[in-house]
Amino acid sequence: MSFFKKQLKTIILLSLLTTPLGCTDSSSKQSKTAEKERLAYQTTPVVVKKVPINYRTTGTIVSDHRVDVASRVTGYIKKIRVHEGDRIKKGQTLIILDGANVEGAIRQVTASVDKAKSALKDAQRDVDNFQALFERGSVSENTLRKTKLQRDIAKDTLREATAALEATQSQRQYTQISSPVTGIVVARHKREGDLAAPALPLLTVESSEGLLFETFVAEGQIKHIKHGATVRVTIDALDQPVKGLVARIVQSADPLTRKSQVKVSLPDNDTLLPGMFGRTHFEIGSKRLPVINVESLVKRAGLTGVFFVDEQQRIHFRWLRLGKETDGKIEVLAGLTGGEHIVALPDGRLRDGDFIRLKGQPSE
Repeated sequence: MSFFKKQLKTIILLSLLTTPLGCTDSSSKQSKTAEKERLAYQTTPVVVKKVPINYRTTGTIVSDHRVDVASRVTGYIKKIRVHEGDRIKKGQTLIILDGANVEGAIRQVTASVDKAKSALKDAQRDVDNFQALFERGSVSENTLRKTKLQRDIAKDTLREATAALEATQSQRQYTQISSPVTGIVVARHKREGDLAAPALPLLTVESSEGLLFETFVAEGQIKHIKHGATVRVTIDALDQPVKGLVARIVQSADPLTRKSQVKVSLPDNDTLLPGMFGRTHFEIGSKRLPVINVESLVKRAGLTGVFFVDEQQRIHFRWLRLGKETDGKIEVLAGLTGGEHIVALPDGRLRDGDFIRLKGQPSE
């Protein structure tokens, strides 16, 4: 009985020794087949470029031409054809005045012209008659001279009356007040029925031509601002930035803010309006920074960075501190120094620590 027990123990021991060996071979095969194949990606070197140093300020678009529209004649306002905020064109009729006074003056002066014409006609007839009498010796030369003098006075009176009529008729055009500029109505100072008088503003119009971007520059940066320099201006209400030129620099700084006023001329653009808020980007110098394509960026755990590739073609996620983006390129303020190789177009399959192969290389 003890012999059989010894044999049974031996069999069990052998089975225990052989079983792990079989499992080891099986797991080895499984790990080999499950070995991850290296994915192919294109890499790109990190280059260092010279980038501008920008000084940013805020400001507002203002009109360089602000016009107070007034009447040249006295009269009651019959009709105001525009309201605040309306866009207007140069020459567009804005206000119509009651022209009763002007028409009355025209009729009065017209009557004076007719009277002067009749007086001249009568004086000319007297001259003709006295001329015939003088030739026959019936009147003296002094009498003829006085008759001619009366005719000349009648001519002068007609000329004066005609000039007065022309001046009065010219007032008729002032009963319709037109816009001197193309722009926007920003204020109405009178209402229909009010009395309009010379030099009293009826409307205020801001021209949309010759717009300026008004901003203020700190005293430490004003030395970098040059007259005629190109400035990039971004307007919050517009999608695309515009290019302006430094038009005016007020060297005297405000004693409270220590800032100087700078005005930047803007190009003619129907989408630009006085009062719009925006920012200027003055280029005050340059520096050298690593620059990468925006497409190379990837987000991991809420952080933005790139996959850095080492000499063994193993990738490592590297967090970056980024700067300004321009035309698909972005500045790297921290995290890269230049010369590194990064994955050009990463995707969701990549994980930190993975091995990759370069595109074009055969797979192992």
